[in-house]
Amino acid sequence: MFNNMNDIINFILKWKVQIIIAICVIGVGIFLIFFKGGDNAETTLNNDLAKTSTNNSEMYKHGSNNQTKNKNAASDSSDKKESENKTVLVDVKGAVEKPDVYEMKSSDRVNDVLKKAKLLKEADVTQINLSEKLTDQKMINVPSKNDANKTASSQTTSANINSKTSTQNSSTQNKVNLNTATESDLLNVPGIGPTKVKEILEYKQKNGQFNSVDNLKEIKGIGGKTFEKIKDYFTV
Repeated sequence: MFNNMNDIINFILKWKVQIIIAICVIGVGIFLIFFKGGDNAETTLNNDLAKTSTNNSEMYKHGSNNQTKNKNAASDSSDKKESENKTVLVDVKGAVEKPDVYEMKSSDRVNDVLKKAKLLKEADVTQINLSEKLTDQKMINVPSKNDANKTASSQTTSANINSKTSTQNSSTQNKVNLNTATESDLLNVPGIGPTKVKEILEYKQKNGQFNSVDNLKEIKGIGGKTFEKIKDYFTV
């Protein structure tokens, strides 16, 4: 295309404007390619560094949380174990061979301390929770079956006395007035039959009135024993 240097020079001079423009375009293109590529590379590098930092932070945080959880779990386990092994004093009395204050563990049960105290044959544990855990200063009073029988007997006797007293009080409140009583009123009194009613009415008619309940002893058929039985039913 070019035979000598003059041809090249002539070509450049002829097309110098176009050549300059082409060189500028190529230069700008190369500049843009390297500049943009550099930005992208820098951006990618920054992103990678940010991701790495985030991952490291998460790993540290996760590891820290695990360490905290492990420490808490170990602490809880230690506290629980210490609580279960705590020494407690338990007072045992009642129907046992060896009533005393026993040193036990807080993990022990009522049944454990009663084994040490040794229950008597008459011991009644039906009202005791043998599976209950022991606590410090706890008192266990083991009742006796004999005590239960005595209590039942005492309650029965008390009930009988109360019943008798109630009957007497009821009778006393409903006393019959000897001076105003009718034949029907007298017949309702326990221990007074038709014959005695007739004698009482005749006595009242003959003497006008009863001055005292003791006047009943003057009536035929009412002796000392009968009077004691019926006197509380009358008044004047």
